[in-house]
Amino acid sequence: MIMTVDRYIGKAAMLGILLVWVSMTALMLMFGLLGEFRDTTAEYAAADVFWYVLQTSPRSAYQIFPVSALMGSLLGIGSLAGANELVAFRTAGVSRLRLAAAGMIGALLIAIPVMVIGEWVAPGAEQQARAYKLSRLSGQVIIGGPSGMWMRDGSNIVNFRRPLLTADRGQQSIKFLDVEIHHFDGFAALKKITRADSALFDGEQWMLEGVSEMELGETEVLSTWRERSPWVSDVKPGLLESAVTRPPYMSLRVLWDQIEYLQANGLDDRIYKSAFWEKIVYPFAIIALVLAGMPFVFGSSRQHNLGFRLFIGMTMGGLFMLVNGAAQNFATAYSMPVVLSSILPSLLLITVAVTILRRSV
Repeated sequence: MIMTVDRYIGKAAMLGILLVWVSMTALMLMFGLLGEFRDTTAEYAAADVFWYVLQTSPRSAYQIFPVSALMGSLLGIGSLAGANELVAFRTAGVSRLRLAAAGMIGALLIAIPVMVIGEWVAPGAEQQARAYKLSRLSGQVIIGGPSGMWMRDGSNIVNFRRPLLTADRGQQSIKFLDVEIHHFDGFAALKKITRADSALFDGEQWMLEGVSEMELGETEVLSTWRERSPWVSDVKPGLLESAVTRPPYMSLRVLWDQIEYLQANGLDDRIYKSAFWEKIVYPFAIIALVLAGMPFVFGSSRQHNLGFRLFIGMTMGGLFMLVNGAAQNFATAYSMPVVLSSILPSLLLITVAVTILRRSV
């Protein structure tokens, strides 16, 4: 009997979560469209907006799922409470904690493909979306990929291999490391390759640091090295920075690679560590939110309708996201352990929810 009850509760939770998840994702995409339509130009038209928002839809679906899991489980299992089915299960000897665990397992079954989307689909789609938008706005060919961002600058091809986001006293900035410029004679022959450790914009012009140049002659190759060298370019730093994928939208593999690079070079890795551990504790956040909603399900009755459950779900989800984000920002700003700040809100919420459910058994 217990297994039958588990499947019944899990199915109700899954159906509610799927309904809310699809609805919330569609709502986010609609708001995304409205926001992007304000940026339309002759080059970035309505069709481009639709394509850009479509490419960002995997990221939106991944981000909204924890709150959708909370609201969906409240609706799905709450409908059973409204029909007094949970009362019948409790009368048959099934504990509230067991019923909550069944709903949590149903949420995790959907969370598995969602996490696959967040790791394998969303990062690449996000990178391509940002590169596409920038290429339309700038009128230049820009391609995002595993080897960084490629773009055309006049007759040259530029590769920004490692854009890095850094934080100094709460202010975030982007540095472009491992830059490679291929200089062409028109669009025919490659005449020079410039490699630089970094590219910085000083407010007036681009400056390359740690520059090595390899000039290809007809019979020989000439190599030179400079500590600093100006770079005459039409690349606009503001647009370029907008095309850089932020750490929360990266995959675990890319985040770990960035962290190793930063640590090896003695650079600040707090922002990337925060995003890395946020993805690691993602399933714990789902568990915490679903369990936190269960006391409201068991405490509800027929007068607690759909609107009430939606209000509870949105309020709890919003508060949790605010607290979770504040904890991570606080740890990043004050060099506190990122692991602790990432997992502590979820663990506290799980502990409180389980304690309430056990006391009410």
